[in-house]
Amino acid sequence: MTADRIRVWLGVALLGLIMLGSFWVYEVMRRQSEDALSSTKDRSEPDYFVEHFNFVRLSHSQKTNYRVTGDKLIHFPKEDEFEIIQPRIVGIDQEKMPMTMSAERAIVKQKVQEKSQSKPEDQIHLVDKVVFERVGKDGHSNIRLQTSFLILYPDSEKMRTDKEVKMNTNYSEITATGMRADNAQQKIELLSKVHMVMEKPPVQHEKKPASPTKKKA
Repeated sequence: MTADRIRVWLGVALLGLIMLGSFWVYEVMRRQSEDALSSTKDRSEPDYFVEHFNFVRLSHSQKTNYRVTGDKLIHFPKEDEFEIIQPRIVGIDQEKMPMTMSAERAIVKQKVQEKSQSKPEDQIHLVDKVVFERVGKDGHSNIRLQTSFLILYPDSEKMRTDKEVKMNTNYSEITATGMRADNAQQKIELLSKVHMVMEKPPVQHEKKPASPTKKKA
């Protein structure tokens, strides 16, 4: 075999190795892509759903129960999370007036451990057109809070958001960025950019007792 033929066969062999290597790289990339798509599919597809559901749970204090309703409850097995469409949450305390919360949707995360918490706790993430209301004893809303995102901790009866909030009371309107609230302690903390407009409550005039009429003798 001449030197030219040897160079030709070496070139063919090298070309074949390059093609095999390219095919192997393509196969590895294809499998990785399929695995990624498969994991995404597992994460995005629910395993069951319930329509027009209604359930009740108690807080750790055993005083407040939360009645949660919605148009649809969807479970995602990958993260073991629930999504609620059109959620409505009513918190009823034995000693306080009830509160209600609503939103476009909610994500229920189970047993999340945060740095500020001593133990894991369930979270309800309310998303889009979030409204919180507490009704006064006279039957009228004395606190109405609106925001785009709110996290409810039903076990410890706390709430927080880092988004802009708008809060209306009977005679004031308050806007702020960020809020923390503790339902058990009846406290609300506004974090930054707080702006308040107050109305003067109407003056209630006391009725004077009618003077006794004198009878003519």
